Amino acid sequence: MKHEPKTAPSGAETHGFLGEEFLTWIWFRWETEGGEFHLPGGRVVGVALDDFLTFSAPSDDDTEQTLRHGLPTRTEEARTALRQGRRLRRARMIVAEGPRQWSVTVDGASLRLSGAKMPEDAEECESENDRTADRTANWLALHELVQSLYGMFLRERLADGYLKSAGEKQAHWMQQ
Repeated sequence: MKHEPKTAPSGAETHGFLGEEFLTWIWFRWETEGGEFHLPGGRVVGVALDDFLTFSAPSDDDTEQTLRHGLPTRTEEARTALRQGRRLRRARMIVAEGPRQWSVTVDGASLRLSGAKMPEDAEECESENDRTADRTANWLALHELVQSLYGMFLRERLADGYLKSAGEKQAHWMQQ
């Protein structure tokens, strides 16, 4: 009998819930504080949720719920999902810094970015190489911004007293 070696669970399998909490936290901050985030280095970033939300299933026997088009965050289905304790599994976010704006779908469990729409190419891009470099820089900037936002979330989420302060406020918001 051949035994297959066991592989260690990936971070998404063991800590993916934190990414789902992160997306829910973004929604909470957007609705309660306007979605403006002050990042290290004096950077100010605006974040909003857009036209695509997928809620996690509470158990393996339940179904995922996906809402699309318009403003799904404003629907009764979305509010009901929050009241049921569901976290966002995936969400489409609009991220803006200065004149640059991105639209991207974020997978909570893995923090994988997909379906990204980049800012317009800079006017000074004269060649295909310039455009490629500009697009690469914009992709890297988006990745850095999402990672910085996630770091901000983790600092708050892992702080002593979180459950009795910010966590309690977010739980109350979810029950509205």
